[in-house]
Amino acid sequence: MKSFVFPLAIGIALAGCGKDPPKKAVDAPKAATPVPSDMVFNEFVPAGGGAGIVGVRTDGGIPEGGLGPDSPATAEPGGAEAAGAEDGLPKMKVTEAGAEPRAARKYAFVTGRTDKRQLTVRQSITREGGGPPQGGAFVITVELTPRVVKPTGTKMELKVVKVEMPEAQGPQKAAAAAQLGALSGLLGAFEISSHGEVGEIEFKSDPKAANPATEGILQSIQPALELVVAPLPSEPIGVGAKWERANERKDARQEASTKQFFVLTEVSAEGAVVTAELELAVPKHALQQRGAPPGATEEVKGKGSYRYALKFDHVATKAGGETTITRRIELSDGKGGPKQSVAEIIKLNNALDSVGAAAPAPKQ
Repeated sequence: MKSFVFPLAIGIALAGCGKDPPKKAVDAPKAATPVPSDMVFNEFVPAGGGAGIVGVRTDGGIPEGGLGPDSPATAEPGGAEAAGAEDGLPKMKVTEAGAEPRAARKYAFVTGRTDKRQLTVRQSITREGGGPPQGGAFVITVELTPRVVKPTGTKMELKVVKVEMPEAQGPQKAAAAAQLGALSGLLGAFEISSHGEVGEIEFKSDPKAANPATEGILQSIQPALELVVAPLPSEPIGVGAKWERANERKDARQEASTKQFFVLTEVSAEGAVVTAELELAVPKHALQQRGAPPGATEEVKGKGSYRYALKFDHVATKAGGETTITRRIELSDGKGGPKQSVAEIIKLNNALDSVGAAAPAPKQ
């Protein structure tokens, strides 16, 4: 798949939410087939939903040619615990309860009822002061089926129906179709808490999951899954309600902080519309990567906006938005001279759309 891999120059992976690793679906294997790592596809920011961001790891390098002057520039129903508290997540704080009538909103899926959704994952990067954007898009059609439904959450099965690269042309399109076709039928499982926290997907042991040519698609599914639900507070809320969540992480390498702000713009007994704003920041810190000269620093900032059309007994019918991340690297000549700087602008656009009608739940 090297011939049509996204040509992104860096790999900032913004891991989901700063909590402990999400629980795996228990019916998935304990040790999933590892995905090889020869394809570059950046996992950036979750789409503003469930997880949020807690840490940033920088896997990419300094732009080719350096930076010199010639370089191109879950609680039981009615419980008082905060959603996600049992997973170590920061509590969602309700800042405005909204209009009456108010109620505690939760997800209650129907066992065996399949929803088909299309996940579009688009990423691009531009260098400040030089060159057109580089990137591309995958479109992944999936079937989502609740297999085990409990008051605290749902074990959800994901089946990959097909994967496409709509912007591929000519021979590239044919090569993409041949390689991506191998993913059809791949099964995975993940958990969704009753308040909308999305766990980590784990694919069942399958040769399709061990294909180096398709690693990037598998990596892209996790952040796209943040669109299937929006996180909801445990407190009663009504139209106009606002809630937020903030998180910070510090380790030996760097600090990172994220803030999420949610608004309930519409609500009914069946569903709701929620908007979300995301802010992330990694303060300036020493650039710790191979080839970085002494004194090199890096700083990351980002903002995103998302919208969810929710059904409390289905996954979202439509959701999506965009996050823009700016990564700035500065180099010093070590002699007190002016610092050299370059910024890379990363745009991440994820979308979820319905495909046909939901399949009825099988008779019990």
